[in-house]
Amino acid sequence: MAPLSFTDEELDSLTTLAAALPPASRDGFLQMVAVKLSAHPPETRGPGLVHRVAAEAQRDFLKVAVGVGGKYR
Repeated sequence: MAPLSFTDEELDSLTTLAAALPPASRDGFLQMVAVKLSAHPPETRGPGLVHRVAAEAQRDFLKVAVGVGGKYR
C-alpha cells in the first residue's frame, strides 16, 4: 500500500480520535484507517471522509476494548 498524505486538519482529526484509544490499540487503529481510505480514490479524500472513516474505526476499536455492551452492563 502506498503511503497516504494528510492535511493538518485531517491529521488533527486522526490524532484526536486515536488519543481516545488505549496506546496499544493506536497502531492497529491507524492501519485500519489507512486500509479503509485506500479503497477511495485520492481525489475523493478530504477532511470529511477521513474523519468519517476514522470515527467508524474508533467505534470498532472501542467495542473491542470496552466490550460490545459497554462498561456498565
